[in-house]
Amino acid sequence: MKTNKYIPSPIKGMPNAPEAEQAVIGSLLSFGGDKVFDAISPELNKDMFYDNRYAVLYDAIQSLYASNKPCDIVSVSNEIRSIGKIEEVPPHFIAETLNYGFDSFHAVEHALMVKQKYLQRKAIELSHILQQQAYDDTEDIGDVLFNAGKALEQMQQDLIGQSESQSFKDIAQSALKNIERKMGLYSSGKQTGITTGLQDLNDMNSGWHGGELIVLAARPAMGKTAVSLHFGKSAARQGIPVVIFSLEMDSVSLYERFIASESNVHPSKLRSGNISQDELQQIDKAIGGTLYSLPITINDNAAIGMSYIRATCRLYHRQNKCGMVIIDYLQLITESSNGTRNREQEIARMSREAKIIAKELNVPVILLSQLNREVDKRQDKKPILADLRESGAIEQDADMVIFVHRPEYYGISVNDSSGHEIYNYGELIIAKHRNGSVGTVKFKHNGSLTKIFDYDTKGYTENNPF
Repeated sequence: MKTNKYIPSPIKGMPNAPEAEQAVIGSLLSFGGDKVFDAISPELNKDMFYDNRYAVLYDAIQSLYASNKPCDIVSVSNEIRSIGKIEEVPPHFIAETLNYGFDSFHAVEHALMVKQKYLQRKAIELSHILQQQAYDDTEDIGDVLFNAGKALEQMQQDLIGQSESQSFKDIAQSALKNIERKMGLYSSGKQTGITTGLQDLNDMNSGWHGGELIVLAARPAMGKTAVSLHFGKSAARQGIPVVIFSLEMDSVSLYERFIASESNVHPSKLRSGNISQDELQQIDKAIGGTLYSLPITINDNAAIGMSYIRATCRLYHRQNKCGMVIIDYLQLITESSNGTRNREQEIARMSREAKIIAKELNVPVILLSQLNREVDKRQDKKPILADLRESGAIEQDADMVIFVHRPEYYGISVNDSSGHEIYNYGELIIAKHRNGSVGTVKFKHNGSLTKIFDYDTKGYTENNPF
């Protein structure tokens, strides 16, 4: 647009986030720049800073990063001195900024705040210029609207960050290679996705696939965490690195569930410490023989948002430590909307973010979610899609929606084909499957719900699952 002719007049109170700008640069200086810069660079550029001193610092850090040089305070000061900006950004200012650094995960949230304010300023400036030009009879209105459209397109691009587009030709080549890969797996008797750990479920979905969001939902005490851990452990046994975000349980408690599963020691004994020497040997064997080598990472930070989760997944993915993500659970994730969104809108945004993580990293994301109380009002207690708590957007974003249902919990008896009552029985109700069929997968579990089995597996002895 003709910004050389129409200069926006100063507008008081232009949106900006000084604390967020300070935190972004502080994080880059505190943590050497590389990990933090990798996390925030898709979202941010130097022009987005309101305070020019932070823009200069970001530009200097970016130059050092591109040259594979350290991004410490000395290197940054020297870089700024070399471009003649040391008087504008003196060493004492850099040192002061260093004190406000956070880790790479929080830096992404701060970077998004900076970008938000930048786009607000650009929108205000654009509207001011557009108003001036619209009043000017010497301007061609077609040119005015065309230039305004181009400016809006650039703002939209800034909003979504860096992205890649592919031609149909490129996509066709990738699709053909993917089909050939799947044919090779099928001919060798292997499934195309990551194993679920349940053969009947594998038969239905061919395993978990990259880019897919799987919502695993249930009422409390149904065992959705237990089922998700079974999925995670099965994937890890296959060599797939799994990242678990546990917002409800701490990492030690979660690990003890894995111990109980592998050692066959009841979790109540692990909790009380009433463990025999034989059981202790079983625990040592379980940890040393299996669990120690499983590629599973647990993050038990209970006060996190989706930006944190996304940044963490990006970081682990670059380190080849993220081939599958489990988030337990959706309603515990915190989002700061400053009162501008209700809870349903927040949940919708978070489920969309989970889908973006799956697509961006090409990994399956299993998102646990609570169901509302309508389930308990039905005679059969079986959940339906309408029971997804707080937002229909969860159903919309999900590639698969799986409900965990255990009739026994409600005192409902289930009989086998011979009329005998089945104990420790559960169902995975696939209520939505974007790339396949829906239906019900039966499973069995041990009494403590630390082990999940295929339905036709024999040999259950424990009772009283909780």
